Amino acid sequence: ADNEGNGILGKQGINGYIWGLNALDSCFYAVPEEAFYTREELLLNILNRQNADGGWSLGGGASDPDLTAMALQALARYRSRADVSAAVEAGLSCLSQMQEENGAFSSWGTESSESVSQVLTALTELGLSLDDARFVKNGQTLEDVLLRFAQDDGSFAHTPEDGGNLLATTQAFYALTALQRARNGKPTLYDMSDVTP
Repeated sequence: ADNEGNGILGKQGINGYIWGLNALDSCFYAVPEEAFYTREELLLNILNRQNADGGWSLGGGASDPDLTAMALQALARYRSRADVSAAVEAGLSCLSQMQEENGAFSSWGTESSESVSQVLTALTELGLSLDDARFVKNGQTLEDVLLRFAQDDGSFAHTPEDGGNLLATTQAFYALTALQRARNGKPTLYDMSDVTP
């Protein structure tokens, strides 16, 4: 069911469903009876918005790497379901095809570090190695690509031509945190069970 008419999560498009599901699952919260959405409804609202090429977009247009990666992050915990598993594989294939030969991704016509950060985070949520051949271009992993955007002051640029950018830096930091957690055998970035009482 799609409860967009209630003016809650659906008002901002697929973003609301993705982050609503991530928030619920971060500590495996129970869904109160009066909630507008169940987990199943959130999940279906994401699955039903998948494009024919396997990706997702903000408003139903061409698939976007950021939105596709974010959708995969939210779906990661449900891969044991056949419908979700098929959607995830199609999404990964779409992302791999969107990746440029230099290893980066373009969103809205611009090559950006944020797109790389989102895809890197998606791979860690799905338990995939950065050595996955679908996402290694010219010997460069997504970590290598992301670090090309790093600035001397420790910040990250939005595009290769820019200086440090707050949003790009924030996303790069949480992508690198997700990678570090994966390497250390900790729960994924959106699984906060190891840091909550």
